[in-house]
Amino acid sequence: MKYMIHACPQRMWYVEEFLIPSMKEQGIKTREIEVWCDTDEKGNLLSCMESFLECGARKKKQGSGTWHLQDDILISRGFAKRTREYDAAGEEIVCGFAHRTFGNFMESGRRPVVFLWYSFPCIRIPDEIAGECARWFFDKAIRREQWKQKIEQRKGDDWFFRNFLLESYPDMRVLQPKPNLVEHVDWLIGGTTINKQRSQKQTRAEYFQDADLVEKLEEQLKNR
Repeated sequence: MKYMIHACPQRMWYVEEFLIPSMKEQGIKTREIEVWCDTDEKGNLLSCMESFLECGARKKKQGSGTWHLQDDILISRGFAKRTREYDAAGEEIVCGFAHRTFGNFMESGRRPVVFLWYSFPCIRIPDEIAGECARWFFDKAIRREQWKQKIEQRKGDDWFFRNFLLESYPDMRVLQPKPNLVEHVDWLIGGTTINKQRSQKQTRAEYFQDADLVEKLEEQLKNR
């Protein structure tokens, strides 16, 4: 098992004081957790694609994958158990987060890739596919004039990943389970760091069931 937390320097306090301890409480080992911090401030998009290159370059058994997590999430009560079960079952892409305002279809279950949730707060990606996505981005996507402005915004990693899958694996099906595996809690820890123009201040998970954990975290943060 491997979990990669994608972080920015200003959120490392939350990763170290809250997110990683919550994962360890569920039995996830330190050696299973990797923090990929954008210390050079390359931006969300480039940092993500470079991490995908790293995943693709690793020598692992066939079918190995990594759970990619963002630095502003709260894991569900059964997070460790469920992620291990999905790995053991040989699942490939598993979307652990859904939010309605992203505009994509909200059906859960095993779905065609065209209905992929924008799930980068929590998503399992086979390492081989992550590497392919990064190479596609640096060799092809970055050269396309119609995407130049989007790339200059230095965000949209989930958007580019979806377009990579539609182009390279149009017949793929992905698992989008209910309930969601994580809740998005950026509104509790300073708000979004990459979408300051976003009018909606909370982008909560559509299918997260452990509301009491959100309340507990809010109290812990107040007392920090």
